Amino acid sequence: MRPEFWAVLTALCWAVGSLLEKRGVQLGDFAPVMGTTIRTVTSVLLLSVISYPFWGQTKTVGIKPILLIAIGGGLITGCLGIVFLYSALKTGQLSIVLTIAFCLTPVVGALLGYLFLDERLKLVQFLGITLCIAGAALVTLFKNH
Repeated sequence: MRPEFWAVLTALCWAVGSLLEKRGVQLGDFAPVMGTTIRTVTSVLLLSVISYPFWGQTKTVGIKPILLIAIGGGLITGCLGIVFLYSALKTGQLSIVLTIAFCLTPVVGALLGYLFLDERLKLVQFLGITLCIAGAALVTLFKNH
């Protein structure tokens, strides 16, 4: 399958998941960190089962890739990023929170790829980055209109 297919599925999962998470955090009046904990425990339980056939991979790769995933995915994205998302979702409008969070994510990602991974940005990518920034700015500036 093409990477774009998986990216669309990711967007659909994140949008539907965020809707359910927002309702759950609001209904339970949970602190964002508690919502993150419930989400993470559920993920760990399910992933422990479905990843079982691949556990042996960790024995052969060394510590560096594991630390990069643990810090990037576990600490920064999975913990801090989700706590910040839940903090925004608890009182913010879903349409505004997701637009800002997910419009700025590819902008920062493209810049990080350029700076640290030697990825080249083409004109179409600069246009996309500009549109993402413009979209986040418009939603923020006109949120009360």
